Amino acid sequence: MRIIVTGAAGFIGSNLVQALNARGIDEIIAVDDLEQGDKFRNLVDLRIADYIDKREFYAAFARGHYGKVETVFHQGACSDTMQHDGRAMLDNNYRDSRVLLDACRARG
Repeated sequence: MRIIVTGAAGFIGSNLVQALNARGIDEIIAVDDLEQGDKFRNLVDLRIADYIDKREFYAAFARGHYGKVETVFHQGACSDTMQHDGRAMLDNNYRDSRVLLDACRARG
């Protein structure tokens, strides 16, 4: 069972990956914004199949690079409450969600 978790290195995403691991699921594609390199620490002790930057992931997923995906858990969003750049928030929280939704719909 292949599962995608966006925002996988964040608080909610990493706890979701941990819960999936507890159920014996480790075929997990962990997606996050890798500009903050220290976030990987949340995934160090967890079992995942791949850890990929969101910018590379969306194109690869749309091309069918990951084959049959059973489930997508979309936890990726800007969680910085001090973010005042409206365009960045729109890009990260709305447009990325839209791109992912469109790719999911295209993949069936």
